[in-house]
Amino acid sequence: MREDTEQQTVIIQLTPPIEPQLEPQRSSSRWMRYFITDDVSPDNALIIELQRRACWIGLAMIFQAINEIPPFIYLPVLPFLAPWIGLISFSLITGSFFALWMAFRPATLKLQNTIALTIAQRVIWTAFRSLNLKSRQTKTIPAQKDPRHWQRVIVVLLLITSLAGAAELVSSVVMDFFMTPIYRNDGTSLDTNAAALLLEGRDPYLDSSILSVVRRFPILPDWTTPLREGQLADSIIYPTSWELRSILDTDLKAGSAPEFESKVSYPALSFLTLLPFIWLHTNNVLPLYLLCYFLIIFVGWKKLRPEMRPWLILVAMANASMWTSVMNGSVDILYILLILLAWLLRDARWWSAIFLGLALATKQLAWFFVPFYAILTWRRYGLREAMRRLSIAGGIMLAINLPFILWNPQAWIMGVLAPVVDPMFPLGVGLVALSSTPVLPILPAVVYTTLEALAMLFCLAWYWRICKSHPEAAMLLAVLPLFFAWRSLSSYFCCSALPLFILQVARVLPKRDDQSRRARLPIWNVQDIRAEASNFPAPVGARAALQTLRFF
Repeated sequence: MREDTEQQTVIIQLTPPIEPQLEPQRSSSRWMRYFITDDVSPDNALIIELQRRACWIGLAMIFQAINEIPPFIYLPVLPFLAPWIGLISFSLITGSFFALWMAFRPATLKLQNTIALTIAQRVIWTAFRSLNLKSRQTKTIPAQKDPRHWQRVIVVLLLITSLAGAAELVSSVVMDFFMTPIYRNDGTSLDTNAAALLLEGRDPYLDSSILSVVRRFPILPDWTTPLREGQLADSIIYPTSWELRSILDTDLKAGSAPEFESKVSYPALSFLTLLPFIWLHTNNVLPLYLLCYFLIIFVGWKKLRPEMRPWLILVAMANASMWTSVMNGSVDILYILLILLAWLLRDARWWSAIFLGLALATKQLAWFFVPFYAILTWRRYGLREAMRRLSIAGGIMLAINLPFILWNPQAWIMGVLAPVVDPMFPLGVGLVALSSTPVLPILPAVVYTTLEALAMLFCLAWYWRICKSHPEAAMLLAVLPLFFAWRSLSSYFCCSALPLFILQVARVLPKRDDQSRRARLPIWNVQDIRAEASNFPAPVGARAALQTLRFF
């Protein structure tokens, strides 16, 4: 009975067409209107919801930016925090995960109903206008209560955080074009050295050596990856900077460094992309990663609704943790660009599969996205299409790495599997971070592996349920299991927020331009309304309204 009443009410509201007239809104400061709209009427509910979710993503970036503050900055002032640094990192990353979850959690039933009914009314009204039928009545839509003061606080905090992002941008440009490169992670220096070895006709996976890297680049011992071998074989506690310096000096004299990771630990595309820089006789490969970040912003600008483009600039500048990866030359920037394109172009079989294959050939972290991509394509296009795309992506990954596999299969396998099989120290900002505090001791490695596997199963099951309405959730769920791993570096998670924001806003239909508004054809069609409604699942009343559109 209730459902029939709702259907009858909707039909009465939509016939004859009603052109909404909005009540005047309370204005805010001019600059804030670019991020928090003054129009809080039901007709603008979709933009309001997107801005709310953007605030949660911005909050996640703020937490991650705070985590990037080096401890030596605040420990002299707050020395009592020294035993709790791991707990601070754990709490900040956990808070960022919660904020990202809030960004794609379902909207309230009231908001879902408002959005769906507003879209339905827009379609009906546009259709009648295209038929040159004039409205016989108007209706004033009352403004909703404005409860969004917390969102304005987030915008202000993001503007403050963007100052740190701007400083890192300037530093990146200076280091990229005016200074000798400094690689603060051994992954980039080993990849650069691998590209040089390849141009010399040598196998990068077989001839790579951390000692050659140390002699070639100004790399500090803290920027290496120590192993529990040699002088560190009996230790489980991460060595100090002084210990690493002492051991490295000894190894340089001895000509052997078993205590440090020397293998090229990434698939081949990670260093093949650096060949042009080495061929030009420069060891500075940082411009590649700066370009990748700008490409992420450019792709987002092209795909986003015009109303959300100011948000893109804000979150891109405030993403201090990702700017740190750019400045350090992390290959994560390259692989996440390819993953983003694979998700954005998911309706194009070949392009999506090609970008996924390139990502798989760049870094192992992209492999965690494969089951989520399989679920998304299976649920949207069928199992056969999913298998076809995975075959294309796997073939591209194999084709890029095949020369090195044939060159020396054992060296390639040991290099690519080094992050898993080599005896590394526990380190990170996830659960293992608590082992450096009085809260939790270091657990056996098998415990972390088990928790990681259980977390992956949970994330896959969750994504199976929400992938149609929230495909962007994979940007978080794919890396979330690493939070429980033996090594959970902050770089694993810093590249999730910005792609999630772009995918979330891009999946909603873009606003039509003025010329299409003046056309004598409806702006919205049935496919548009169904796509938009699928983003915000509507309750029974709104679904009944949508069913009345079938005659269009």
